[in-house]
Amino acid sequence: MLWRRKKAIYEILLLIVLLIILCVMVHKKETYLTNCAGGYETLTFYINGRAEEAISPFYCEADDTYYLFLPAYANPESVTIYFEGAEKVIFEEPGAGYELKRGMSMQCLEADKLYNATFINQEQARGTLQFMVKHSANLPALFIETQSGSMEEVDADKNYQEKGKYTLIDADSTVLAADQLDHITGRGNSTWVYPKKSYGIKLKEKADLLGMGCACSWILLSNVEDNTYLRNKITYDMAVEAGMTGAPESRYVDLYLNHEYHGMYLLCEKIEVGENRLPMADLSAENKKHNKDMENSERVGTEEAKSVMLGMNPQDISGGYILERDVPSKYNEEISGFRSAILGDRYTIKSPEYASVEEEGYIQNLVDEMEKAIVSEDGINPDTGKSFTEYIDLRSFAQKYIIEELCKNNGAGATSSYFYKPNDDISTQIYAGPVWDYDKAYADMPGFNSTPRDLCYMTQRVQGTSLFWYLSRQPEFQEAVKECYRDFFSDYMTRIVDERIAEYASEIYASADMDEIRWKEIYGELSSYGARSYPIKDFLMQRKEFLDEVWLNDAGVCTVHFIAPEWERDTYMGVIKGECLVAIPMQDKGEESDGIIFNGWYTEDGEAFDMNQPIYEDVTVYAKYCN
Repeated sequence: MLWRRKKAIYEILLLIVLLIILCVMVHKKETYLTNCAGGYETLTFYINGRAEEAISPFYCEADDTYYLFLPAYANPESVTIYFEGAEKVIFEEPGAGYELKRGMSMQCLEADKLYNATFINQEQARGTLQFMVKHSANLPALFIETQSGSMEEVDADKNYQEKGKYTLIDADSTVLAADQLDHITGRGNSTWVYPKKSYGIKLKEKADLLGMGCACSWILLSNVEDNTYLRNKITYDMAVEAGMTGAPESRYVDLYLNHEYHGMYLLCEKIEVGENRLPMADLSAENKKHNKDMENSERVGTEEAKSVMLGMNPQDISGGYILERDVPSKYNEEISGFRSAILGDRYTIKSPEYASVEEEGYIQNLVDEMEKAIVSEDGINPDTGKSFTEYIDLRSFAQKYIIEELCKNNGAGATSSYFYKPNDDISTQIYAGPVWDYDKAYADMPGFNSTPRDLCYMTQRVQGTSLFWYLSRQPEFQEAVKECYRDFFSDYMTRIVDERIAEYASEIYASADMDEIRWKEIYGELSSYGARSYPIKDFLMQRKEFLDEVWLNDAGVCTVHFIAPEWERDTYMGVIKGECLVAIPMQDKGEESDGIIFNGWYTEDGEAFDMNQPIYEDVTVYAKYCN
């Protein structure tokens, strides 16, 4: 009898366990259906029935809404819906409802309308979500699929490279290019901390993307720190139209990564040696011809000069070189580079990346000779007898300086500041450019970065260069600046204000709206997109008025030199004689860094500098500190 009682107990327990398992399975099924209703895995929209152009909705937590971001070329009639775990979806708006089954067109759903989407299975509602369609206009769409189907590793490590494939489709639905990606990788410095990241892509085969010329390497700029999306575009186009060699062409695109809308990006040419980039000898390619496995070559030198030990140099090491003047933190991460002997500027050798000892020595010596001539009062290098105009291409330096000055670029002269030296068959001189990185220009930064009525000589950033300050003292450079400004830039600034800003804003309006929703976690609630371009307009109009006075009408300029050694600040600011400075570096007392508290600016005589007093002569002021 006892064993029968135990058996009955076991059977009851087994029944209970089976009931629990059944309840869990039912719950899982309900959860699965609910999750499908929430679009967590299976809710997908296909354009023209093509798997390559499938798009998953994006869930915006801030407003609890799922958004389908359609590219400009997508015709709603050709967009079909797919889902699992339900038989149909009913999209409801006030006064109307639309029933869609798998494979049906979504042409009944209008853009910018908020729908309640209810998933129905066996005549029962399995879940409801808020849903809205957003439709881009004008822009091409770039679809990228990574080999892993994820961007997790790429976004975690900007040096990580992942293979994939891409498709570029114009706004009129023309497939412009489609092929394999050699890799996609992260890029950026201050912007890398944002979830909307910039990327570099390398195509398996060269392609002419959007009429910018055939090349393998391209940049996708996020413009994440510029809520107008215009600052880089304005500047790159200005440099192109000014005829600056190697100035990057750029086009706006809607980017889709692994079937999810990732935002509006600026597709740009990369700064590199090439037929459609910087047309000069490719010294990096020549190094590869003569040396195998350069990546594992012995690295030699110190912070002052670093390079690699190559077994053999090319016959001609006079060029081409691409240099980037940079801040110590970035310079220290690079393979090849040097610190100039005269001004102490750090230059990364971007190309060739693996510069030999002899190549590094060649280009450093040339830069040192150039600087020695520029800082000399008469512009002559006392050792070689050469004028600074023999070392630099005067026009390119004048154009670069004008662009940086007219937009008050915060990073000017400190980082992302490029120079190049062609092989001697093309030129024995150093050229300034190409231009790069302007998301913090045009009054996008507070303080003296946004004041229109002063000159900064590209010295407003800490750890910046004084190269262009010394150049501005040379009469030949002054005349070159005035000539270039008069012949092109003064009128072009008017064109930006009167035409170009409105043209850009009209082109990207719909995509900017989509981008703001996609990245609401970064931008928060922003005002109307179009209105945000007006600060650039206001700044440029005032900036042009000032620069016309200085460079067209020869207004007298006095300079205030701000020196703060503890903070590596050496800033020159020019103001029209008799005017006051509106803003100055470290304007507020009490500013603290590394335990040092700023206590104000003082002259050599110990008098406090009063920025509200008109300036009638050059003056040097020094920072005072207290611990």
